[in-house]
Amino acid sequence: MKNEIVTPGDANGEAAHGRRLLISYRDSEMEKSMTPSANTTTNAHSNIDMTTMPLTGQPLDTLMNRLEADLEESDSSRESDLAARLRAQPLRADSLDAIARLHTLWMRAGDPAAARAVLDEDGAGVHDAAPPEARPDIRMQLALYRLQVARHLGENDAVTEAIGQMHDVLRTSPTLDADRYVRARILDTLEFDHAEHALDAIELRHALHRAIADRATFRAWDEANRQCLRAWALRRLDRDDDARAAAEAAVAAMASAGADQDIDADDWLRIGRAMIEIAPLQLDTIRQAVESRIADWALPPRREAEVRLARLAARAAHAQGDLAGALARCEMARHSLESDGSDDFIEYELPWLLEAGRFDDAGRRAFFHVYQIESGMLDRVGQIIHARLAEPTDTSVWWPLCAMRAAGFQPTLERFVELGAEGPDALAARSPTHGEIFAAFGSLEGDALRYAIADAAREVALRRAPGHPWIARLAAVYDGETGRIDATTQAARLLAAAQEGEMYDKRTGFMLTDARIRALGVAAAMKLPPPPLRSGLWSYGYACSIEDRAEEAIDALPAAEQAPVRADLERLKIAVYEQGRACMERFFETGNGHPYDACAHLYSMLCNNLAILYRDEERYDEALVLHRSGIAASSFAEHYDGVRYVLACQGKDEEMLEAAEQLWHYAAEFGYSRHEPNWYVRDVVRALYRVDRCNELPIWLERLVGWQREHDQLDGRLPNEALIARLVFAAHMSESHPDQASALYDAARAQADASRDLDVLLRAADAAYELGRQPDVKYFYERVLAGNRHAAEPLDLKVDVIERRISEAGAPPASPGPATAAPGKRWWKFWQ
Repeated sequence: MKNEIVTPGDANGEAAHGRRLLISYRDSEMEKSMTPSANTTTNAHSNIDMTTMPLTGQPLDTLMNRLEADLEESDSSRESDLAARLRAQPLRADSLDAIARLHTLWMRAGDPAAARAVLDEDGAGVHDAAPPEARPDIRMQLALYRLQVARHLGENDAVTEAIGQMHDVLRTSPTLDADRYVRARILDTLEFDHAEHALDAIELRHALHRAIADRATFRAWDEANRQCLRAWALRRLDRDDDARAAAEAAVAAMASAGADQDIDADDWLRIGRAMIEIAPLQLDTIRQAVESRIADWALPPRREAEVRLARLAARAAHAQGDLAGALARCEMARHSLESDGSDDFIEYELPWLLEAGRFDDAGRRAFFHVYQIESGMLDRVGQIIHARLAEPTDTSVWWPLCAMRAAGFQPTLERFVELGAEGPDALAARSPTHGEIFAAFGSLEGDALRYAIADAAREVALRRAPGHPWIARLAAVYDGETGRIDATTQAARLLAAAQEGEMYDKRTGFMLTDARIRALGVAAAMKLPPPPLRSGLWSYGYACSIEDRAEEAIDALPAAEQAPVRADLERLKIAVYEQGRACMERFFETGNGHPYDACAHLYSMLCNNLAILYRDEERYDEALVLHRSGIAASSFAEHYDGVRYVLACQGKDEEMLEAAEQLWHYAAEFGYSRHEPNWYVRDVVRALYRVDRCNELPIWLERLVGWQREHDQLDGRLPNEALIARLVFAAHMSESHPDQASALYDAARAQADASRDLDVLLRAADAAYELGRQPDVKYFYERVLAGNRHAAEPLDLKVDVIERRISEAGAPPASPGPATAAPGKRWWKFWQ
């Protein structure tokens, strides 16, 4: 496992490692107040009668449960009586878990000496009582607790001593389970927040890595990771030359990796992201290493890697003082690599634009970030917007437009406000512009507040740029939502603003179509050409959102009118997805395109949605191309399912069976929330039968029953689709595996008999026929025919075949034969 290198400049820093366990002593004042009590020694705690038998085992657990519950309930780590309750009688922890809890309680009671006594005395007892093979882990865990206590108390010598103890355990205990400690959060804390101990913590973690035999193929990576972390630690110590040397050593460790080392293009990019500002001259080495490794990749992921290289190039240029060069490289670097439009490099480009004095370009960049990402806007972006609003010399229209846009949705507005000041009152007081835009705080709330802020921001923007098309665009939406204009007027104003401002985004397109649905009706609106959408992301987003809106309007139509309108909607979606596909594939082919055309996973999702629409039109060859393109770009299970479905529709049994194998194994390894083998396994069973591979039927049956049981689909209460799948197996295994088929049928028969589902009854009848269960053949087929005559949605049956089978089942048998499976241990017992 290779963890992302988290550097001090990363957005979330140590928070990215929140999954790592660290005992918290909680009280922020504790470091100042915790000093050993006057009567506390290493052998006794003050006021404790040492003649009393110590509380240990379950009674101690009960006491600690009560103390912890009291602390949690009061949400205080300084309960006045905690120390007294702990000192009321002798206590002895007899396990590592008890040591962890008891020393933590002493720390929270303000008595670190007592906490250390638990670690030293009780720890020694637990260690000596443990079997030899368990002792190294006990010593390491105790040293880890000592490290946490020392770090919390700010005792530098004790921190160094505890780290040394952990090194000693590593050196003397080859059987230590080092993997348990390598991700200890205390090491992150020391690396990022304690410059004086960072280098020691880095070396300890590296030693832990080296003690893990399974990391043999990661030795080069671990060394590169170590040097990167050292580089940042040295930089925080103002040892810039040493930091640069460490960063260069990280690159050298990667470049000199042997053939047995697991180093790929992503690893080179990780190293680059971590140290490019410290050693910008290493860019060419990194670029060459990445390019050589991605040469045979499919185009979409290859372009993504090239975007990442452009980001490294931009950061390297800026680190060397080349601001113009850094901004020039942003043409490629700003391409979004997330399907929602985020991961767009704005955290670097926006400050650089301001540094270059390009305030209007910076405002425009910030606006489109907020416009696309909404409440997910980066902290730094929101903070910069507020800083520019407060700057009287910056009169760009884009800054108030950011506020106007943020008012469109309550979560976005809340996020925008919290990034501007600690509270609404403080925000309004931040500057005269803030005072004007946010004047309604305190007097209005909810939608009324949002629209008041939007109106105020509109006025500020109009003074700066009268007639700006984006003011008109946003105002048309707000004026429509507040009832100031009708749908027809709103559609006209949106169209005019879009044409003047060359707006080809999904939100403008959606609002225009929504206004047309309200003004013209959904039938007329679906006949209009789709809006021009100049990126894959905007095409994808528009198609998804307009489907929900149009379906809502179609459902309100009379039933007889719905089908043709729904067909127009499907044609509209196809046209829109095809626009987006063309945009993205043009970028992948040329490297030139819209910033929202670069995300390989977005392209894969777009391919999947378009392929589904093609499948509905029986355009199977085109759908197959799309599914396979999606797998090459960024695979997910729906594509494997789509390939299997298309090949089944085309009757290509051998290829479909291979696709089903791939789907099964992919879903097992990576998960698939919509995995429904109860449905597709029927195609698999029939195909195996047709190509004379019935020997594989038990394999698939084992998979199916295992999957059903994992999903709480159990014998006797199977959902209909699961019961049908088993009956299909029984029918098709009757010749090749008769005992197994009979056992399977017997297990399903009672539930089938109790069912009123016509498909269940039909499959039961088919299985009975194949197994020669003549009474059941007649019984189930007659129920199917009788039920089908009165069904609201009758099955398309081959009535003549069914009637012939019923007639044959009623005739005397030509010769006697067994009606049930042979006695003895049935194959089906395998499942029980």
